[in-house]
Amino acid sequence: MGNVTEEAFSERAMAFGRSQHLVGVLSMPAAVAAVSPPGIAFISSGIIHRVGANRIYVRLARALARRGSASLRFDLSGIGDSSQPDDQLEVSRAELEQRDIDDALSLMQREGVGPLIVAGLCSGADNSLATIARNEHVSGAVLMDPFVFRTRRYYVEHYGPRLLRPAAWWNALTGQSTAFKDLAGSVVSRFPRSRSTPVGDSSLSASTAPSREEFQERLEALIERGARLLFVFTGGLEERYNYRNQLFDAFPRIALRAHAELEYLPDSDHTFSRQAPQRQLEARIVTWYDTHFGTAAVR
Repeated sequence: MGNVTEEAFSERAMAFGRSQHLVGVLSMPAAVAAVSPPGIAFISSGIIHRVGANRIYVRLARALARRGSASLRFDLSGIGDSSQPDDQLEVSRAELEQRDIDDALSLMQREGVGPLIVAGLCSGADNSLATIARNEHVSGAVLMDPFVFRTRRYYVEHYGPRLLRPAAWWNALTGQSTAFKDLAGSVVSRFPRSRSTPVGDSSLSASTAPSREEFQERLEALIERGARLLFVFTGGLEERYNYRNQLFDAFPRIALRAHAELEYLPDSDHTFSRQAPQRQLEARIVTWYDTHFGTAAVR
């Protein structure tokens, strides 16, 4: 397939996978470093193809390529330019996507890319976390608006201001308040599975999502092996995440603050539709990458 070349990097469209059914774009830096920094695989979310929501994956891939990092953005099976593989009927959609991701990581290794990082938005973040948890060759992950657990403070932040408005009380008394119905539903849903169900725009269903305890064990295992994590939450997830340190508060028993970084962009929507949040996201990921995996970190 064709090449697109810019001053600091080149891009090559490729077909790959166990059935040669996947299509992706490999971005490679023009200069070859003495020590190859980790490459990044961008995992698609939902039915969005490899460019990512509002082409955010393209922006991030090229920004990192200019700094010396290879990356791959690709279409999952049956999405965009990728077709269905021969094994599509053998496994669930979740397992199928994990096989696609394994194919993508194998391609990057065959192309000479060194250690690997995964990154994704929404369900792409869920898949990224699942990948780094089961694959010790993946050393880092960027998780943008993954599924998340609510905390007590979340409810205070979410419902507190409304309780100060007389109109809210009148709507509650007359049965017109959607906030009151949501609050009542939230209370009911906490029994008997208190503190166990994650929420978010995720590919995980209630029956397959991990419990809070299982999720904590996964984080503890990643911390123990020295994996680097960057969580990014946006204001577009306000119904589920509404203050900066909610993630840390959800897991007070582990030293997550010391081993994972967190960025909160309350002025951004979930799909980074505006340029300013895109620039913020790019700068934050580049800084995180340079700190832990860039030339300075290698030295």
